[in-house]
Amino acid sequence: MRKSPYTGLMVAASVSIGAATALGQVSLESDIAQLDSYLRNYNLISFGNASFAGSQDTHGGLAVAGDLFLGSGTDVAQRDDLFGLSSDPTLYVGGQLTTNGTVHLENGYAALPGLSGSWSYDSVTQRLSNNGNSTLLSSSNAYGGGTTLAGSDPRGNPTPADWDWSAMSTAVTGISTNIANATANGTMSLNSGALTFDAGAITEGVVVFDLDLSRFNNVVYDFNDDGVFEFNSEKVDRIVMNIPDDVVFAINVRNGTDGDVLFGNSIGINFNGGDNMDQLLWNIVPDSDPLTTDSMSLGGGASFYGTVLAPLVDLSNIGNVAPNGQIIAANYSHNANAELHYVGFDAPVSFSAVPEPRTWSLIALAFAAVAMEFHRRRRRRIEA
Repeated sequence: MRKSPYTGLMVAASVSIGAATALGQVSLESDIAQLDSYLRNYNLISFGNASFAGSQDTHGGLAVAGDLFLGSGTDVAQRDDLFGLSSDPTLYVGGQLTTNGTVHLENGYAALPGLSGSWSYDSVTQRLSNNGNSTLLSSSNAYGGGTTLAGSDPRGNPTPADWDWSAMSTAVTGISTNIANATANGTMSLNSGALTFDAGAITEGVVVFDLDLSRFNNVVYDFNDDGVFEFNSEKVDRIVMNIPDDVVFAINVRNGTDGDVLFGNSIGINFNGGDNMDQLLWNIVPDSDPLTTDSMSLGGGASFYGTVLAPLVDLSNIGNVAPNGQIIAANYSHNANAELHYVGFDAPVSFSAVPEPRTWSLIALAFAAVAMEFHRRRRRRIEA
């Protein structure tokens, strides 16, 4: 049987496709690693405004580009085990700070460069006051007493090191877009009320899922995608997710409408966490209309697990749902009496900002194979 003159090119193309696939995976890993570095130790990063109604404590720090409202009795940066001697403030507000009573900064220090109005600072009590009505009280035990900045006027304290709101917004929006454009390689199944996300045979890298909110009717999921909501067989009552050690689950949440609740409204879907929830990332994909800002709430019983990437979406929690993770949002509002719990996003150590040597080897092999085949064909034409 005569060998096809295109066999070599087909082999080279196959190698090229394999290299491109590997390179695509490494690109996603690089994006995830970069996102991890942006998050730092902040429970919330808001590119607009943020508000915490009532007394709603946060475990981690808050970074808000615009204005921040804190309800009376709120404790910020509660968990002292999260903060060491760092140049990053645990409360960073670029615009105005408003409280309806006394709020407490439990650890670290505040940086409030945009604060204006009738505020005064008492370095003895470490209290920032606005006509005696709104106050921010720093803890005298901040960082275990290890930083003098806790006793300094927050209006003059340093902002986070190497922090640029505009550049960060552009970067994380690009990361969100790249994840949204990635091909889903994970599987979802619905059995006896359990909506399960599964990596299958994948044991390292990024596993991508697409979750279509248009197929939800509150807690009923049209798993067959036939437009029929079969309540008895398709009701979701719990989320099952066990993430392998060297894997990140990136779940693209698509086709939502303004005001949607990600997992359930008043009924809720039980989300009890699982293995390696610090490697879970919810990527909220906005609609295609550039003139509107999407909005979404986090639901799911008493708790919601995973880090949320929503740089173009106004985000909130609903009812008494306590988010467990880190959040990036366009604007954020925290409702009811649930705390904002810190579970730091943790990209596996194997994730790298540059392609690994094995990937460069595949790429080099692909180009070498293509070049060799073209050279052979050219020589045959000359000899003929």
